[in-house]
Amino acid sequence: MIRNPHPWLALAAALTGSAASPGLAQTELFSPETVKAWVDVRLTATDGERGWLDGGFGKTRYGGNDDGAHLAQAVMVWQPRLADTVTAYVIGQYVPESDEPFGIEEAFVKWKPVPKSALRYSVRAGQFFPPVSLEHDGAGWTTTRTVTPSAINSWIGEEVLVQGLEGNLQTQVAEHGLALTLGGFTKNDTSATILTWRGWALHDISASESTGLPLPDGPQGWSNTLGANQSAHSRPLAEVDGRLGYYVRLDWRPPAPLAVDAEFYDNQGDPQVLRNGQWGWATRFYNLGVTWQPAQDWEVLGQYMTGQSNMGWRMSNGFWAFDVKYDSAYLLATRKFGDGSQLTGRIDYFAVKDLSWRKKDDNTERGHAATVAWIRPLTGHLDLAAEVLHVNSYRPARAIQGLDPRQAQTQVQIALKAHL
Repeated sequence: MIRNPHPWLALAAALTGSAASPGLAQTELFSPETVKAWVDVRLTATDGERGWLDGGFGKTRYGGNDDGAHLAQAVMVWQPRLADTVTAYVIGQYVPESDEPFGIEEAFVKWKPVPKSALRYSVRAGQFFPPVSLEHDGAGWTTTRTVTPSAINSWIGEEVLVQGLEGNLQTQVAEHGLALTLGGFTKNDTSATILTWRGWALHDISASESTGLPLPDGPQGWSNTLGANQSAHSRPLAEVDGRLGYYVRLDWRPPAPLAVDAEFYDNQGDPQVLRNGQWGWATRFYNLGVTWQPAQDWEVLGQYMTGQSNMGWRMSNGFWAFDVKYDSAYLLATRKFGDGSQLTGRIDYFAVKDLSWRKKDDNTERGHAATVAWIRPLTGHLDLAAEVLHVNSYRPARAIQGLDPRQAQTQVQIALKAHL
């Protein structure tokens, strides 16, 4: 069953209603401009270990036994204009591999008044991903340069969906663009469950309010320690501790083809709370992003993330029972061509450092990945993409299941997206 996000939309409408009422004549609910939809079909070939969606430690969306044709996603995006300065945004998705395939990904209302000075501001309220990813700039929180996002933004998509309120301020100072974004949110208390016990992965599955993400099955350090106290599926939007989280982001755009952003995120989770098989995790991370356009037909993106998460109870050495530090980075370059096609290359680095209980549950990890993707629009309603992704990783926890801790995996995808 899809949980209902509509109370958040009602709250957002109440927050913005007084400012919006003068412009109600501009309401536009259903039109070709307010509704988008697409179906994404894949042909895949993958070697290596069992995929993480099947309970393994695989680092890609499709595991070694998932060759063939797949329906990757079906999506409808509704962007009604509720008033002159108020819009809504709702993404409904169908993802066959999810334990609950139908779900609402993002659902929020945004108020953006007409600027009367150099200071511009906007507010959005509802369910959304914090503004971390540089890659997800397409409709419906999709990537536009590759089929598969980086390790950083794959994790944002799977475990950092929030429900809350966000404000954004922008201004111009001596030809420098500056912006401040502040967000407060509930839920997202389980963030880092999957990152800790499965590790980093590169895939294009994003969470919805009804999503449950599978933990690796079979003998595991976490299952031997926690038993039935930990559900075999983590719920990214579970609320277990009643605390509010927050994030703050700064943006700088100098008078050059360059943009820099820095962000801090803290869900302020209580690591000792357990509810319905879902533990609270105290998760904090820093993110730095850079966008550079060295030429009209070239674009370079880079991100670096570092953070720490902990859960359980305090140990005698001062660490928590489950306590990890993690970091990841990528560098991406895209070349655009006159026919609308584009060629992208990306390299990723990722790592996890386990700070406690490594003899019982070693979640240490390190790895790297290389991606090459080519995307071309065939018609106004049909896009073709081809991508090769290769991942090398080392994770000692694999040995518990008799697997080699070092694994390599290559995934080849041909994607055909038909859209309205």
